[in-house]
Amino acid sequence: MSKPTINVRCEAAVNINLADLTQLQGDLKELSEGNFNKLKTSILKHGITFPFFVWQNQSVNYILDGTQRDRVLKRMIEEGYQVPPLPCALIQAKDRKEAAEKILLISSQYGRMTEESLNEFLAENDLSFLELSDELKLPAIDERYFADPNSFTATSEDEQGRLDQKNSVTCPECGHEFVP
Repeated sequence: MSKPTINVRCEAAVNINLADLTQLQGDLKELSEGNFNKLKTSILKHGITFPFFVWQNQSVNYILDGTQRDRVLKRMIEEGYQVPPLPCALIQAKDRKEAAEKILLISSQYGRMTEESLNEFLAENDLSFLELSDELKLPAIDERYFADPNSFTATSEDEQGRLDQKNSVTCPECGHEFVP
């Protein structure tokens, strides 16, 4: 029995079958198994929400943005999911070099997210990070932010010993160093 069809929830210039898309970025970015699962979870929950960015050259549809979605969708097809033609925005480039430069431009992050700005955004939009954590990978945010505050993991004996050690303190006035 085949699994359901992946939903497409956006529109773009053209729709292209997954089999007709060609990766251009190679191994520029790795996709860990954990991040694969996050992206798969996101696709199953939200569908394809953003178009692929594609550069068409000599009848080849090169992916400039969407390589990780391409990888996940191909494995999902192997698992029995159906993938309809995908929305693709057509990106202009004079040659492969310029297309490769655009991959780096797409990958650039000019704005910076902080835990404070993320907390504010979540509160303003009534979002729960713990409900979204299985779908998101936010490299600018420390992984500890994603932890359930109600969970507790005991530290190792060696680590506890290090934590229990008293550190020396330096007096800011006279410079005398001592262990309290």
